[in-house]
Amino acid sequence: MSENLVAFEHQLGKTSLSLPELLTQEAKEGIARQASFPTTRDEPWKYTRLARVAGLSVTPIAFNGAPTLLNGMETIDVIFEKGTWSCSTDVEGLTLQSANAISPEAWQACTTKGHVQHLNTLTAQGGVGITVAAGMSIQQPIRIIHRCSGERFALVLHHQIKVEDRAQVRIELIFEGEADQAYSNVLTDFFVGKEAQVHVDKWQNTQGNHYGFYNERIYQDRHSTFRMQTLTTNTHFTRNDVEVFSQGEAAHTQLYGAFFGRGQQLIDNHTYVHHMAPHGTSDENYKGVLWDKATGVFNGKVKVYQDAQKINAYQSNKNLLLSSAASMNAKPELEIYADDVKCSHGSTTGQLDAQALFYLQARGISKAKATEMLVGAFCAEVFEAVQSEYIQTAIAEQLTS
Repeated sequence: MSENLVAFEHQLGKTSLSLPELLTQEAKEGIARQASFPTTRDEPWKYTRLARVAGLSVTPIAFNGAPTLLNGMETIDVIFEKGTWSCSTDVEGLTLQSANAISPEAWQACTTKGHVQHLNTLTAQGGVGITVAAGMSIQQPIRIIHRCSGERFALVLHHQIKVEDRAQVRIELIFEGEADQAYSNVLTDFFVGKEAQVHVDKWQNTQGNHYGFYNERIYQDRHSTFRMQTLTTNTHFTRNDVEVFSQGEAAHTQLYGAFFGRGQQLIDNHTYVHHMAPHGTSDENYKGVLWDKATGVFNGKVKVYQDAQKINAYQSNKNLLLSSAASMNAKPELEIYADDVKCSHGSTTGQLDAQALFYLQARGISKAKATEMLVGAFCAEVFEAVQSEYIQTAIAEQLTS
């Protein structure tokens, strides 16, 4: 089994995107310098073994060409499936284009770090560019749907979403399908303008032996609001990295998540919030529920820069272990260089309340139903923050199955 990162990059092929030369050069140097996949000796990958990923033999999926156009949709859909992509059209204030058509000057990301982002920069085969015009409020949710089905494929996409000043939009990131020995690497950049509001619901339900790596980078201007709910269930191997650059004064960030692991599944959530300007707020709330031999990871970091006074940052991670063989690894972190801030963090891991379970069973409710009710109550704060009706229905079906 090879753990050569350069060989794995060559397997994924050369990117079809026209990214800035400095960005691609940075990624090339990063891959060459690292040479091999990270191991558990590397702190960001301490609980996530990548040997099985390094041993994959996959074929990249290309998404070149014009999209199929969708009309008459209640939602604005962008669909990636088996080498084809389609999108809705004719919505005032909204521009959709293939990531392959974005010029080097129009890509706004200025850096890339870590082997996952380096691989994405060098090998991405498609994606979508979305721009919401200044002052516009898009009433229909925009759904970016990734249907990950098949064997031994590599889905590598880079999306860029620009929400201009005072604009409002709802985004749904959906990952579904059943795959075998497959690899996904999807990077989404959000650029949130002054006083803009962005709400994102992210649903991950990719079944089978699928190894999924998902990066969201969020750049917020002053008085903007960015909210994202990440719900993960029934996935074999999932790594989420969310990094927020709160660059403007009085920006607000909300990151909520709920994840459900069974069997020998691994669900790894990493968040990093940079408070770079004063009067900003952030609210993180992640809930994990693990059965069987599943493994969960939560590593949340908040960094408050020296000039970012009057910051209010809250971070919470709570987990339920419903099996003695399940395991959870949690590491909340604060790094503070300002002296006038309110920051708190905490993490707890335990079992269901035995008294509450007994109370429900004593009233004729089966243990399975009682467990379902208590898990639902445990995750209620996250579920209630989800605006997507599709995802609300899907998570309800998963909890009752």
